[in-house]
Amino acid sequence: MLIIGAGGHAKELLGIFHELNQVENLFCFDDVNKYVDNMLLGISPILKNEEEAKRLFRTDNRFVLGIGNPKLRHLLAQKFLKLGGHLTSVFSPDAKVGKLNVFLGDGLNVMAGAVITQNISLGVGTLVNASTTVHHDCRIGDYCELSPGCHLLGNVKMGARTSVGAGAVILPNVVIGCDVVIGAGAVVTKDILNGMMVKGVPARS
Repeated sequence: MLIIGAGGHAKELLGIFHELNQVENLFCFDDVNKYVDNMLLGISPILKNEEEAKRLFRTDNRFVLGIGNPKLRHLLAQKFLKLGGHLTSVFSPDAKVGKLNVFLGDGLNVMAGAVITQNISLGVGTLVNASTTVHHDCRIGDYCELSPGCHLLGNVKMGARTSVGAGAVILPNVVIGCDVVIGAGAVVTKDILNGMMVKGVPARS
């Protein structure tokens, strides 16, 4: 399997694979940072060009997104799908995911301490980071980033590629558009339009 990225989030994913005892034949990919090591944390070799990735995909075409930024997650997913990859999810053994009417898209990252309750939809490529909670009836779009310790209360609707900052709280029944950025610690009390950036308590643009 291939982790796309070799930075901070990729290291956290590598830790999950280590917990799951799945580090054999696990590689990372980074063709941006010139000075990146040849191994990530001394465990996973780092591939540095698309030809190496395509060769790996001939024997195992699974890949996971090891980058947090929603727009980059989306772009890199499209790139590696075109190279023949299959977008794959990874779940920390310390995450709790409900069983009642829960729809999980491909390519999720669900990190340690995350809690996903019932009647939830998580879109393709979404990152649910450590200690985040997603409560009943939420609908989260594709390639969103829910940062550590944020909380989505009941019946939140969120469009694609939205980023929710660490510790932010989204109150019930709020509708959030696509490509929104919500600052760390913000409390969102009302709907947010596409492309807006908000912060504060209550959150404002």
